[in-house]
Amino acid sequence: MIPRSLLNTIKNRQKKGFVNLIYGPRRVGKTVLLKQLTESFEQTKIGWFNGDTQETKQALSNTSEVFLSKLVRDFDFIVVDEAQRVPNIGLSLKILIDKFPQKFFYITGSSSLALSQGVQESLTGRNIVYCLYPLSTKELALDLKPFQMPFLLDDQLIYGGYPYLLHLTNKKDKQEYLKSICDDYLFKDVLALKDVSSPENLRKLTLLLAFQIGSEVSLNELAVSLGIDVKTIKRYLFLLKQSFIIFELSAFSRNLRKEVVKSKKYYFWDLGIRNALINQFLPLDVRQDVGQLWENFLILERVKKHEYQRNIVQYYFWRTYQQAEVDFIEMKEGKLAAYEFKWKDKSKIHTPKSFFQAYKTKLEPITKDNYLDFIL
Repeated sequence: MIPRSLLNTIKNRQKKGFVNLIYGPRRVGKTVLLKQLTESFEQTKIGWFNGDTQETKQALSNTSEVFLSKLVRDFDFIVVDEAQRVPNIGLSLKILIDKFPQKFFYITGSSSLALSQGVQESLTGRNIVYCLYPLSTKELALDLKPFQMPFLLDDQLIYGGYPYLLHLTNKKDKQEYLKSICDDYLFKDVLALKDVSSPENLRKLTLLLAFQIGSEVSLNELAVSLGIDVKTIKRYLFLLKQSFIIFELSAFSRNLRKEVVKSKKYYFWDLGIRNALINQFLPLDVRQDVGQLWENFLILERVKKHEYQRNIVQYYFWRTYQQAEVDFIEMKEGKLAAYEFKWKDKSKIHTPKSFFQAYKTKLEPITKDNYLDFIL
């Protein structure tokens, strides 16, 4: 059982009378994280509820204070796994926290939209939100020496970081597992929402995004390709983000006239899932998309690092209409940092003149030689 980086972060920040709310994709280890969080507690003091069961749905959707009090009064730690499946969960938790402010509450969910509608609205100012993602390089390399870590890279770019993959040594088994995730779990929470009128269009949209990693996405072009309106495209993108399938970068600008400011780029929270969607598991040395995988991987690992350390960072890319561009920009505490990602051909890295003149910031190249410093 790999200790997750988020474990100590939660332990150091948890408070009685607050909901520790853990979001993340299905199958990334939220239940295991809960067990790690509670393994040092007296087990008889833990009230564990599984939101996928009918018993939990029925019990925790009951908003009777008397009933809920009897349900948890003997426990010091209340755990609700997959809480987005429980009707009225936000109101039930509010009643319990008001009644038992001395208890600890741990809640997980695989859809931030479905869960936040119930929890965050009822518990404004009384929840601490965390996100758990597929395994990071730091977690995978826990027992490795620095010179051994790069040997993880091929598998990370091809198969991603779902924890169960560590139990599989056969490439075919890994591929079948990732395809099963796509078929059985990936869209489960999205499709449970009323906003999706055409599940097939949602899947096709995700497939189109999988081919456009690192490229600016035109909503109009997506709408034309799928034969649906832009408003629907925007709604589907929102749902894919809330269900931890994709995330976006916006264009950076301080209102210079020649900058592109409305564009977006989309990346996947797991490259194994992305590759399973397009059924592409070829080795890196024969792939045409290795640059896209490299860019997605580096941004993803960097985001995980900041998230687990609770750093407040804004992420962007930058481009002008004259095609000068910067792959990745971070804004942290008012300071700007800019990065260029190169899988090969390091000699071509240079800071666009217009970018340096505007922001007095030089690009830092990230290559296979120094990427561990960037993500660890």
